[in-house]
Amino acid sequence: MSHAKRSIASCPKGEALKSMVSIHYYLLFNGSDEIWYHMKTFYMEESTFSFSGKVYVGQNDIFDSLSNIRRKLKGDRPQEKIVHVVEKLHCHADGETGIAIRVSGSLIVGNQFLVCGDGVKAEGIPTLDELSIGIPSKRVGQFREQFTMQLGNLMSSYYISNQDLYMIQS
Repeated sequence: MSHAKRSIASCPKGEALKSMVSIHYYLLFNGSDEIWYHMKTFYMEESTFSFSGKVYVGQNDIFDSLSNIRRKLKGDRPQEKIVHVVEKLHCHADGETGIAIRVSGSLIVGNQFLVCGDGVKAEGIPTLDELSIGIPSKRVGQFREQFTMQLGNLMSSYYISNQDLYMIQS
């Protein structure tokens, strides 16, 4: 198997990156306003974010764009907040030092994001079985995201170098 095609599970850093995307990224995105500013630390000045036909470059532009998306999903009423349900998470090596992560799932009306699906379990986050939530009845849309992670300046740190987000309303 070529280096670029090997599974993230065979990479020592794989589980940490899988956790970062499946838990930390969406926990911040769907979390409280007090911790939201930490989202900016996932990006560098050369990072790009694509959404709705537009490309945003750098920490500030990406953060502003994500803040706008987050504000729209959050809405005016906390009980009508739209949150992510991570249903599929695929990872693989991207070049010599990068890692590509694809995430897909549903957008539902709820109060906290959920992680479910085959092989995806986030410690401390309830599963669909534990909550008895019918995704189809609560789904207001679907999302797909692809993250390309690169080694950062600090030892064993990664940042999002490229991110593409697609949202489809149900």
